[in-house]
Amino acid sequence: MNSAVIASFAACLVFALAGPHLTRALPPHLAVRLLVPSVLLAAGTSAFVLGTVAFTWVGQLAEVAEVGTWSPNSLHLLDPIPTTLAAATGVILVALALWTLRSVLHTGWALLSASRAVRHLNPGVDTPFVLVGNARPEAFTTPGLRPLTIITTGMFEALDGPGRQVLLAHERSHRIHRHTWWALTADLAAAINPLLHPTACALREATERWADEDAALVGGRRLVAETSAHIALLGRHPLASNVFASATGGLVPRRVIALLQPPPRARARHLAAVVALALAVTLGALDVEHMGENLFEHAEAATAANHLVHQSPHRAESPCDTEVGHPHLIGGI
Repeated sequence: MNSAVIASFAACLVFALAGPHLTRALPPHLAVRLLVPSVLLAAGTSAFVLGTVAFTWVGQLAEVAEVGTWSPNSLHLLDPIPTTLAAATGVILVALALWTLRSVLHTGWALLSASRAVRHLNPGVDTPFVLVGNARPEAFTTPGLRPLTIITTGMFEALDGPGRQVLLAHERSHRIHRHTWWALTADLAAAINPLLHPTACALREATERWADEDAALVGGRRLVAETSAHIALLGRHPLASNVFASATGGLVPRRVIALLQPPPRARARHLAAVVALALAVTLGALDVEHMGENLFEHAEAATAANHLVHQSPHRAESPCDTEVGHPHLIGGI
């Protein structure tokens, strides 16, 4: 089982190291759609492997084995994982579970608070855009079933006509493609496995680049780059929670550099790398699951064999058994 666990963790580590590079190498819309499910898969499989290792150790406790049908001694002899390592995985698993719960509760509360903050801004007409009288330059799109794009008068007045068209196209992309939910899913994966945090950050930036590419179809790449730089220079004073997709999100210098270059193309080697890494983490977890299942099956078989030896009424008796078992036959006939 050691080799399966090591291989699985190695696959997750390679995924964590390669994730940010692959996210920036692929076209943004492909990077988000391919890597967000993959990063969630990697987080889930790593948690599963930790759980399998920890449960294999916990199953060696007599109190736990009594609930099951396996022999704790046999499981201990069959399990090659050192006790200290198995116990450490249990501690890590509990810590990650608490951290994930905290992150989920924090994000849920932020979404609820942000939703309440903008609820009164709904204009009551069939339009997703809301103009708010506020001097602070800000523009963002809310999540939810009916996303709204909130734009302050400070932002609107700071842009000229073409710049406003770019801003609206950028936020329209956030709203149509539900970028906030993609980013929050990547954040959830990073909460489960902190090694994936750089990839989650790169994916959040990719949602901004995706919106930039959509805006470039309206105003051209150079105009979008100039508008993004101009908005960044206005300074950002968040009007609401950072769970929203914002026009000033991501690393603006990298976004501007990407816009001043030709549109990114999907290369076969990058797509193959994503598929290979997703398969590697999946197969690694399946191998650990198979090895763990075999350990418990052998431990159960050992228990069944011991039970038969001690309970069978047809056990052959030796001459010594006859003499000791029937003392009235001594001296015989």
